[in-house]
Amino acid sequence: MQVLLKYVAITVLCLGSFITKAAPKVYSYNSTKSKITVPFRLFNNIIIVDLKVNDTRTLKFIFDSGCKSTIIIHPMWLDSFTIPYHQKVYFSGLGFNDSIETVKIDDGKLQLGQITGEHIPIFILSKDSLSLDHYLGTDVDGIFGAEIFEKYYIRVNYKSRLIEIYDKKPVKKIKASYNKLPVVMRKSKGYVSCMVQNHKNDFYLSELLLDTGSNIPVIIKNKEPADLNIDYYIDAEIGEGLSGPMYSRVSRLKRLFLDTLKLDSIVVAFNETPITFKELDENTLDGNIGNDILNRLDLFFAFPENAIYFKPTSRIKEPFDFNVSNIILLENKSKNGGFMVKSVASDSPPLLAGLQKGDEILKIDRYDCADLRIEDALSLLNKRIGKKIILHYKRNNVVTKITYKLVSII
Repeated sequence: MQVLLKYVAITVLCLGSFITKAAPKVYSYNSTKSKITVPFRLFNNIIIVDLKVNDTRTLKFIFDSGCKSTIIIHPMWLDSFTIPYHQKVYFSGLGFNDSIETVKIDDGKLQLGQITGEHIPIFILSKDSLSLDHYLGTDVDGIFGAEIFEKYYIRVNYKSRLIEIYDKKPVKKIKASYNKLPVVMRKSKGYVSCMVQNHKNDFYLSELLLDTGSNIPVIIKNKEPADLNIDYYIDAEIGEGLSGPMYSRVSRLKRLFLDTLKLDSIVVAFNETPITFKELDENTLDGNIGNDILNRLDLFFAFPENAIYFKPTSRIKEPFDFNVSNIILLENKSKNGGFMVKSVASDSPPLLAGLQKGDEILKIDRYDCADLRIEDALSLLNKRIGKKIILHYKRNNVVTKITYKLVSII
Protein backbone atom coordinates (compact mmCIF):
# COMPACT_ATOMS: atom_id res chain seq x y z
CA MET A 1 0.00 0.00 0.00
CA GLN A 2 1.03 3.53 -0.58
CA VAL A 3 0.82 6.70 1.40
CA LEU A 4 1.45 9.59 -0.93
CA LEU A 5 1.16 13.16 0.22
CA LYS A 6 2.57 15.16 -2.66
CA TYR A 7 0.60 18.23 -3.56
CA VAL A 8 0.38 21.65 -5.14
CA ALA A 9 -1.06 24.75 -3.47
CA ILE A 10 -3.78 26.25 -5.62
CA THR A 11 -5.32 29.04 -3.54
CA VAL A 12 -4.20 31.23 -0.65
CA LEU A 13 -6.70 33.34 1.31
CA CYS A 14 -5.59 35.96 3.85
CA LEU A 15 -7.50 35.95 7.15
CA GLY A 16 -6.41 39.36 8.38
CA SER A 17 -5.90 42.84 7.04
CA PHE A 18 -2.21 42.88 8.02
CA ILE A 19 0.30 40.07 7.79
CA THR A 20 3.86 40.48 9.03
CA LYS A 21 6.62 39.07 6.89
CA ALA A 22 7.66 35.63 8.09
CA ALA A 23 11.16 35.31 9.54
CA PRO A 24 13.64 33.18 7.57
CA LYS A 25 13.52 29.45 8.27
CA VAL A 26 16.41 28.22 10.39
CA TYR A 27 17.53 24.68 11.23
CA SER A 28 20.11 24.25 14.00
CA TYR A 29 22.32 21.26 14.81
CA ASN A 30 22.40 21.07 18.61
CA SER A 31 25.24 18.65 19.21
CA THR A 32 29.02 18.74 19.44
CA LYS A 33 29.16 15.30 17.83
CA SER A 34 29.44 14.76 14.08
CA LYS A 35 26.32 12.56 14.03
CA ILE A 36 22.85 12.86 15.49
CA THR A 37 20.72 9.71 15.56
CA VAL A 38 16.93 9.65 15.61
CA PRO A 39 15.05 6.35 16.08
CA PHE A 40 12.12 5.56 13.81
CA ARG A 41 9.44 2.93 13.47
CA LEU A 42 8.48 1.29 10.20
CA PHE A 43 4.80 0.65 9.50
CA ASN A 44 3.86 -0.88 6.17
CA ASN A 45 7.24 0.30 4.87
CA ILE A 46 6.59 3.92 5.89
CA ILE A 47 8.99 5.74 8.25
CA ILE A 48 7.40 7.25 11.40
CA VAL A 49 9.32 9.61 13.71
CA ASP A 50 8.49 11.56 16.86
CA LEU A 51 8.47 15.33 16.28
CA LYS A 52 7.97 17.93 18.97
CA VAL A 53 5.87 20.88 17.78
CA ASN A 54 6.15 24.38 19.27
CA ASP A 55 7.65 23.04 22.52
CA THR A 56 4.24 21.65 23.47
CA ARG A 57 3.40 18.25 22.03
CA THR A 58 5.31 15.33 20.57
CA LEU A 59 3.41 13.92 17.59
CA LYS A 60 3.94 11.08 15.11
CA PHE A 61 5.07 12.20 11.65
CA ILE A 62 5.89 10.48 8.38
CA PHE A 63 9.54 11.24 7.53
CA ASP A 64 9.00 12.21 3.92
CA SER A 65 11.71 13.22 1.44
CA GLY A 66 9.03 13.59 -1.23
CA CYS A 67 6.87 16.28 0.41
CA LYS A 68 8.26 19.82 0.64
CA SER A 69 6.16 21.15 3.52
CA THR A 70 5.28 20.04 7.04
CA ILE A 71 1.59 19.17 7.41
CA ILE A 72 -0.48 18.24 10.46
CA ILE A 73 -3.43 16.18 9.30
CA HIS A 74 -5.67 16.35 12.40
CA PRO A 75 -7.40 19.72 13.02
CA MET A 76 -7.82 18.85 16.72
CA TRP A 77 -4.23 20.07 17.20
CA LEU A 78 -4.98 23.53 15.78
CA ASP A 79 -5.88 25.10 19.13
CA SER A 80 -2.99 23.38 20.92
CA PHE A 81 -0.42 25.79 19.52
CA THR A 82 -0.31 29.38 20.69
CA ILE A 83 0.98 30.84 17.42
CA PRO A 84 -1.74 32.67 15.43
CA TYR A 85 -2.46 31.83 11.84
CA HIS A 86 -3.31 34.30 9.09
CA GLN A 87 -3.88 32.30 5.93
CA LYS A 88 -5.99 29.54 4.55
CA VAL A 89 -4.19 27.52 1.91
CA TYR A 90 -5.99 25.12 -0.41
CA PHE A 91 -4.14 22.09 -1.71
CA SER A 92 -4.87 19.56 -4.39
CA GLY A 93 -2.85 16.49 -5.19
CA LEU A 94 -2.96 12.78 -5.71
CA GLY A 95 -6.45 11.36 -5.22
CA PHE A 96 -9.97 11.70 -6.58
CA ASN A 97 -11.62 14.26 -4.32
CA ASP A 98 -11.66 18.07 -4.33
CA SER A 99 -8.92 20.28 -2.94
CA ILE A 100 -8.59 20.47 0.84
CA GLU A 101 -8.39 23.46 3.14
CA THR A 102 -5.50 24.05 5.54
CA VAL A 103 -4.55 26.90 7.82
CA LYS A 104 -0.97 28.09 7.78
CA ILE A 105 1.19 28.82 10.83
CA ASP A 106 4.20 30.89 9.70
CA ASP A 107 6.32 30.78 12.84
CA GLY A 108 6.31 27.12 13.83
CA LYS A 109 9.02 25.34 15.78
CA LEU A 110 9.90 21.70 15.17
CA GLN A 111 12.30 19.45 17.06
CA LEU A 112 13.58 16.17 15.64
CA GLY A 113 15.97 14.74 18.21
CA GLN A 114 18.74 17.34 18.51
CA ILE A 115 17.75 19.12 15.29
CA THR A 116 15.61 22.22 15.81
CA GLY A 117 13.74 24.09 13.09
CA GLU A 118 12.48 27.61 13.82
CA HIS A 119 10.16 29.91 11.85
CA ILE A 120 8.94 26.84 9.94
CA PRO A 121 5.63 27.11 8.05
CA ILE A 122 3.22 24.43 9.28
CA PHE A 123 -0.03 23.60 7.50
CA ILE A 124 -2.90 22.12 9.54
CA LEU A 125 -5.92 20.52 7.87
CA SER A 126 -9.14 22.37 8.66
CA LYS A 127 -11.17 19.15 8.52
CA ASP A 128 -10.27 15.62 9.54
CA SER A 129 -10.44 14.45 5.92
CA LEU A 130 -7.19 12.51 5.52
CA SER A 131 -7.19 9.01 6.99
CA LEU A 132 -3.83 7.25 6.94
CA ASP A 133 -4.26 4.93 9.88
CA HIS A 134 -5.98 2.15 7.95
CA TYR A 135 -3.09 2.08 5.45
CA LEU A 136 -0.35 2.08 8.09
CA GLY A 137 -1.91 0.23 11.00
CA THR A 138 -0.87 2.96 13.45
CA ASP A 139 -1.84 6.51 14.41
CA VAL A 140 -0.20 9.30 12.39
CA ASP A 141 -0.45 13.04 13.06
CA GLY A 142 1.35 14.54 10.10
CA ILE A 143 4.10 14.66 7.48
CA PHE A 144 7.56 16.10 8.13
CA GLY A 145 8.69 17.77 4.91
CA ALA A 146 11.83 17.44 2.81
CA GLU A 147 13.61 20.71 3.59
CA ILE A 148 15.84 19.08 6.22
CA PHE A 149 17.39 16.94 3.48
CA GLU A 150 18.81 20.08 1.84
CA LYS A 151 20.60 21.12 5.03
CA TYR A 152 22.34 17.93 6.14
CA TYR A 153 23.78 14.61 5.04
CA ILE A 154 21.20 12.01 6.01
CA ARG A 155 21.45 8.23 6.16
CA VAL A 156 18.29 6.19 6.75
CA ASN A 157 19.49 2.97 8.35
CA TYR A 158 16.57 0.61 7.77
CA LYS A 159 18.31 -2.29 9.52
CA SER A 160 18.90 -0.52 12.83
CA ARG A 161 15.79 1.72 12.48
CA LEU A 162 17.88 4.86 12.93
CA ILE A 163 18.06 8.12 10.98
CA GLU A 164 21.63 9.41 11.03
CA ILE A 165 22.05 13.17 10.51
CA TYR A 166 25.49 14.68 9.81
CA ASP A 167 26.27 18.40 9.82
CA LYS A 168 29.22 17.78 7.49
CA LYS A 169 30.00 15.17 4.87
CA PRO A 170 30.87 11.90 6.70
CA VAL A 171 33.94 11.20 4.59
CA LYS A 172 35.06 8.23 6.69
CA LYS A 173 31.61 6.63 6.40
CA ILE A 174 31.19 7.15 2.67
CA LYS A 175 33.88 4.85 1.34
CA ALA A 176 34.96 3.88 -2.15
CA SER A 177 32.48 0.96 -2.14
CA TYR A 178 29.60 3.42 -2.46
CA ASN A 179 28.30 4.52 -5.85
CA LYS A 180 27.81 8.26 -6.27
CA LEU A 181 24.81 9.35 -8.33
CA PRO A 182 23.94 12.96 -9.28
CA VAL A 183 20.67 14.38 -8.00
CA VAL A 184 18.59 17.17 -9.53
CA MET A 185 17.00 19.34 -6.82
CA ARG A 186 13.52 20.75 -7.33
CA LYS A 187 11.68 22.49 -4.48
CA SER A 188 13.82 20.80 -1.81
CA LYS A 189 13.27 17.36 -3.35
CA GLY A 190 15.83 15.16 -5.06
CA TYR A 191 15.40 13.40 -8.42
CA VAL A 192 17.65 10.77 -10.01
CA SER A 193 17.91 9.70 -13.64
CA CYS A 194 17.45 6.01 -14.33
CA MET A 195 16.25 3.64 -17.03
CA VAL A 196 13.25 1.32 -16.91
CA GLN A 197 12.73 -1.72 -19.12
CA ASN A 198 9.49 -3.53 -19.96
CA HIS A 199 9.13 -7.24 -20.69
CA LYS A 200 9.31 -6.55 -24.42
CA ASN A 201 12.80 -5.10 -23.86
CA ASP A 202 11.84 -1.51 -24.61
CA PHE A 203 13.81 1.07 -22.59
CA TYR A 204 12.52 4.38 -21.17
CA LEU A 205 14.54 7.19 -19.64
CA SER A 206 13.04 8.27 -16.32
CA GLU A 207 13.57 10.98 -13.72
CA LEU A 208 12.31 9.69 -10.39
CA LEU A 209 11.80 11.40 -7.04
CA LEU A 210 13.58 9.79 -4.06
CA ASP A 211 10.54 9.37 -1.85
CA THR A 212 10.69 8.04 1.72
CA GLY A 213 6.97 8.84 2.03
CA SER A 214 6.01 6.13 -0.45
CA ASN A 215 6.19 2.37 -0.17
CA ILE A 216 5.43 1.49 -3.80
CA PRO A 217 8.76 0.62 -5.50
CA VAL A 218 8.13 2.78 -8.59
CA ILE A 219 5.35 5.20 -9.54
CA ILE A 220 5.01 6.59 -13.07
CA LYS A 221 2.95 9.77 -13.33
CA ASN A 222 0.43 10.64 -16.02
CA LYS A 223 1.05 7.56 -18.13
CA GLU A 224 -0.94 4.41 -18.81
CA PRO A 225 0.58 0.90 -18.94
CA ALA A 226 -0.02 0.96 -22.70
CA ASP A 227 2.31 3.98 -22.99
CA LEU A 228 5.12 1.69 -21.84
CA ASN A 229 3.89 -1.20 -24.00
CA ILE A 230 2.68 -3.12 -20.92
CA ASP A 231 -0.32 -5.37 -21.54
CA TYR A 232 -1.23 -6.80 -18.13
CA TYR A 233 -2.15 -4.82 -15.01
CA ILE A 234 -4.64 -4.78 -12.15
CA ASP A 235 -6.77 -1.92 -10.79
CA ALA A 236 -6.14 -1.32 -7.10
CA GLU A 237 -6.35 1.28 -4.38
CA ILE A 238 -2.77 1.98 -3.32
CA GLY A 239 -3.10 4.66 -0.68
CA GLU A 240 -4.32 8.08 0.33
CA GLY A 241 -3.35 11.42 -1.17
CA LEU A 242 -4.26 14.95 -0.19
CA SER A 243 -7.15 14.78 -2.65
CA GLY A 244 -8.52 11.46 -1.42
CA PRO A 245 -8.05 7.75 -2.17
CA MET A 246 -5.55 6.85 -4.88
CA TYR A 247 -6.55 4.26 -7.46
CA SER A 248 -3.86 2.99 -9.79
CA ARG A 249 -3.12 0.54 -12.51
CA VAL A 250 -0.45 -1.72 -11.07
CA SER A 251 1.91 -3.92 -13.06
CA ARG A 252 5.58 -4.93 -13.21
CA LEU A 253 8.65 -3.66 -14.98
CA LYS A 254 11.18 -6.19 -16.18
CA ARG A 255 14.07 -4.14 -14.81
CA LEU A 256 15.11 -0.83 -13.30
CA PHE A 257 18.65 0.46 -13.89
CA LEU A 258 19.92 2.81 -11.17
CA ASP A 259 23.45 3.70 -12.22
CA THR A 260 25.18 0.27 -12.35
CA LEU A 261 22.56 -1.39 -10.13
CA LYS A 262 19.94 -3.63 -11.80
CA LEU A 263 16.68 -4.46 -10.03
CA ASP A 264 14.40 -7.11 -11.54
CA SER A 265 10.62 -7.60 -11.63
CA ILE A 266 9.74 -4.24 -10.08
CA VAL A 267 6.19 -3.41 -9.03
CA VAL A 268 5.07 -0.18 -10.77
CA ALA A 269 1.93 1.92 -10.27
CA PHE A 270 0.57 4.35 -12.87
CA ASN A 271 -0.99 7.50 -11.37
CA GLU A 272 -2.75 10.53 -12.76
CA THR A 273 -1.63 13.72 -11.01
CA PRO A 274 -1.38 17.46 -11.74
CA ILE A 275 2.08 17.41 -10.15
CA THR A 276 4.68 17.20 -12.86
CA PHE A 277 7.53 19.32 -14.19
CA LYS A 278 7.21 21.12 -17.50
CA GLU A 279 11.00 21.29 -17.87
CA LEU A 280 11.19 17.52 -18.31
CA ASP A 281 11.65 16.30 -21.86
CA GLU A 282 8.37 14.83 -23.12
CA ASN A 283 10.17 11.53 -23.71
CA THR A 284 11.37 11.32 -20.09
CA LEU A 285 9.09 9.58 -17.58
CA ASP A 286 8.24 11.40 -14.34
CA GLY A 287 7.66 9.48 -11.13
CA ASN A 288 8.87 8.26 -7.72
CA ILE A 289 11.15 5.66 -6.15
CA GLY A 290 9.74 4.46 -2.82
CA ASN A 291 10.91 2.72 0.32
CA ASP A 292 10.53 -0.78 -1.09
CA ILE A 293 13.61 0.01 -3.18
CA LEU A 294 15.34 2.46 -0.84
CA ASN A 295 15.30 0.01 2.07
CA ARG A 296 17.41 -2.44 0.01
CA LEU A 297 20.21 0.13 -0.19
CA ASP A 298 22.76 1.51 2.23
CA LEU A 299 21.95 5.06 1.24
CA PHE A 300 23.28 8.51 2.10
CA PHE A 301 21.18 11.48 0.98
CA ALA A 302 23.90 14.01 0.10
CA PHE A 303 21.63 16.78 -1.17
CA PRO A 304 24.02 19.56 -0.03
CA GLU A 305 26.25 18.38 -2.90
CA ASN A 306 23.37 17.35 -5.22
CA ALA A 307 24.10 13.64 -4.95
CA ILE A 308 23.35 10.36 -3.23
CA TYR A 309 25.82 7.66 -2.21
CA PHE A 310 24.57 4.08 -2.17
CA LYS A 311 25.45 0.42 -2.23
CA PRO A 312 23.17 -2.63 -2.20
CA THR A 313 22.50 -4.56 1.00
CA SER A 314 21.77 -8.27 1.49
CA ARG A 315 18.07 -7.55 0.77
CA ILE A 316 18.72 -6.47 -2.80
CA LYS A 317 17.62 -9.80 -4.33
CA GLU A 318 14.42 -10.18 -2.30
CA PRO A 319 11.28 -10.27 -4.48
CA PHE A 320 9.01 -7.24 -4.77
CA ASP A 321 5.47 -7.95 -3.55
CA PHE A 322 2.42 -5.73 -3.92
CA ASN A 323 -0.04 -5.55 -0.98
CA VAL A 324 -0.13 -9.32 -0.50
CA SER A 325 -3.58 -9.19 1.14
CA ASN A 326 -5.12 -7.18 -1.76
CA ILE A 327 -7.55 -5.73 0.81
CA ILE A 328 -7.89 -2.20 2.21
CA LEU A 329 -9.67 -1.97 5.57
CA LEU A 330 -11.34 0.99 7.25
CA GLU A 331 -9.75 1.82 10.58
CA ASN A 332 -12.92 2.29 12.61
CA LYS A 333 -14.60 -0.92 13.66
CA SER A 334 -18.27 -1.72 13.13
CA LYS A 335 -20.73 -2.08 16.00
CA ASN A 336 -20.05 -5.83 15.83
CA GLY A 337 -16.32 -5.23 16.32
CA GLY A 338 -15.48 -6.18 12.74
CA PHE A 339 -13.41 -4.38 10.12
CA MET A 340 -15.18 -2.90 7.10
CA VAL A 341 -13.68 -3.60 3.67
CA LYS A 342 -12.84 -0.34 1.89
CA SER A 343 -11.68 -1.95 -1.36
CA VAL A 344 -10.46 -5.22 -2.89
CA ALA A 345 -8.00 -5.38 -5.78
CA SER A 346 -9.28 -6.63 -9.12
CA ASP A 347 -8.62 -10.30 -10.02
CA SER A 348 -7.31 -10.97 -6.49
CA PRO A 349 -7.89 -14.19 -4.47
CA PRO A 350 -10.20 -12.57 -1.86
CA LEU A 351 -12.30 -10.95 -4.61
CA LEU A 352 -12.58 -14.20 -6.55
CA ALA A 353 -13.50 -15.98 -3.31
CA GLY A 354 -16.45 -13.61 -2.87
CA LEU A 355 -15.25 -10.72 -0.67
CA GLN A 356 -16.55 -7.29 -1.72
CA LYS A 357 -16.28 -3.63 -0.79
CA GLY A 358 -18.57 -2.91 2.17
CA ASP A 359 -18.34 -6.40 3.68
CA GLU A 360 -17.67 -6.64 7.41
CA ILE A 361 -14.84 -9.02 8.32
CA LEU A 362 -15.64 -10.64 11.67
CA LYS A 363 -12.90 -13.26 11.92
CA ILE A 364 -9.46 -13.82 10.36
CA ASP A 365 -8.28 -17.40 10.66
CA ARG A 366 -9.03 -18.26 14.30
CA TYR A 367 -8.95 -14.68 15.58
CA ASP A 368 -12.08 -12.63 16.29
CA CYS A 369 -11.70 -9.11 14.89
CA ALA A 370 -13.33 -7.69 18.03
CA ASP A 371 -10.10 -8.61 19.83
CA LEU A 372 -7.74 -7.22 17.15
CA ARG A 373 -6.20 -3.85 16.49
CA ILE A 374 -6.03 -2.83 12.85
CA GLU A 375 -2.26 -3.45 12.76
CA ASP A 376 -2.92 -7.02 13.98
CA ALA A 377 -5.56 -7.54 11.28
CA LEU A 378 -3.23 -6.23 8.56
CA SER A 379 -0.46 -8.52 9.77
CA LEU A 380 -2.75 -11.56 9.61
CA LEU A 381 -3.98 -10.64 6.12
CA ASN A 382 -0.48 -10.04 4.75
CA LYS A 383 1.04 -13.48 5.18
CA ARG A 384 3.63 -14.88 2.80
CA ILE A 385 2.70 -15.82 -0.75
CA GLY A 386 1.30 -19.36 -0.77
CA LYS A 387 -0.27 -19.19 2.70
CA LYS A 388 -3.98 -19.90 3.26
CA ILE A 389 -6.42 -17.32 4.69
CA ILE A 390 -9.80 -18.11 6.27
CA LEU A 391 -12.25 -15.23 6.61
CA HIS A 392 -15.70 -14.92 8.12
CA TYR A 393 -17.50 -11.85 6.83
CA LYS A 394 -21.00 -10.42 7.13
CA ARG A 395 -23.11 -8.99 4.30
CA ASN A 396 -26.82 -8.19 4.53
CA ASN A 397 -26.95 -9.89 7.96
CA VAL A 398 -25.61 -13.15 6.48
CA VAL A 399 -22.26 -14.48 7.70
CA THR A 400 -20.15 -16.28 5.07
CA LYS A 401 -16.91 -18.22 5.42
CA ILE A 402 -14.35 -18.19 2.61
CA THR A 403 -10.92 -19.76 2.21
CA TYR A 404 -8.30 -18.68 -0.30
CA LYS A 405 -4.56 -18.86 -0.90
CA LEU A 406 -2.36 -15.80 -1.22
CA VAL A 407 -0.82 -15.54 -4.67
CA SER A 408 0.96 -12.77 -6.55
CA ILE A 409 -1.52 -11.40 -9.09
CA ILE A 410 0.94 -9.20 -10.98
